[in-house]
Amino acid sequence: MELVQLVVGAGAARRLKVARWYLDDAPETLALEELARKAPEDFGLIGSITLGADVIYPERSSEPFADRLWIHGIDLIDGYQRLKAIAVVLDEIGPAHLADMLLKVEVYCGAERERARRLHGYADTYQSFRDAQDRLSLCPNIRRLTEADWERWSFDVRRGVTTRPSQVAYSMAEVTRALACVSGPGPGHVHRVVSADGLMGLWDDRNSFSYRTLFHSRMSPLGVMRAVAVKRAAQGALEEIPKSRQKGHGLLIKYAPDLLHWASCRFLPLDRLHDESFPFDWHETLQQEIRKRTQVAVSELIRRYEELVPASNKKGTYSETAPVLSLWTELTDGL
Repeated sequence: MELVQLVVGAGAARRLKVARWYLDDAPETLALEELARKAPEDFGLIGSITLGADVIYPERSSEPFADRLWIHGIDLIDGYQRLKAIAVVLDEIGPAHLADMLLKVEVYCGAERERARRLHGYADTYQSFRDAQDRLSLCPNIRRLTEADWERWSFDVRRGVTTRPSQVAYSMAEVTRALACVSGPGPGHVHRVVSADGLMGLWDDRNSFSYRTLFHSRMSPLGVMRAVAVKRAAQGALEEIPKSRQKGHGLLIKYAPDLLHWASCRFLPLDRLHDESFPFDWHETLQQEIRKRTQVAVSELIRRYEELVPASNKKGTYSETAPVLSLWTELTDGL
């Protein structure tokens, strides 16, 4: 708690020569505060506090773990946001809540002090931070998929499905969108991952219904490969439809292709996608049926689109209405 007192008071940031004052509304800072509230014992496992000092010297004690380190002429090179987050929670809850918190602290003196300050000033240049895609590896179902027998293929969350030697076949984004394409009961899951932001949001929301629908405990390498094959076949069939149909309500093809991919594969036994023993020839069925099924789905959804959204010459009518989830839900009702 003595360390936290360094950052208490209106003049603390200036006195400690910090680069940035407290970013009290930044997502990262709010996350640090929440971690200190909910799991103080975990707070010190990531990150550290870096101090500069004029001089340090130890004070020995005859009691176990009672030695103290006196630090004089302190400035705070890195860790101000972390200490302020602790100070905020300390003020809210009190010291007893933070009794199990441990912090990693580095102290630099002399010439090393300025070298540490200079390098910390460029720390972001040398660090590669994990993102939502990397955090997929924390999911037990994804880990099981990674460790499964892919025969001549391999799978990991950063590269997706690859052939050896390391030639990317299906990216993680394609795998996710393919699994969404063959999901149900409605088009909500596929709509969620259309955009890059939606994709990252799903990957980072492991408790959501969409995530648990796509990445469940029954996933198998064969099921993933089937999903990608279905998605690619539907995409290829849609691309064969003449551009002349992309007029008026036919612009649904342009502005909501993922909806049409999803609708085109409803005839398949998708609930048995990951069942390796199920007697169904996925490859042959796709070869024979997907073009016809796609044409039927396109015609039906365009017809329904015409009924729901009046024809208009106003610019943006179709580009604004076609990608909306509520429309997708209405268009596919009963499919």
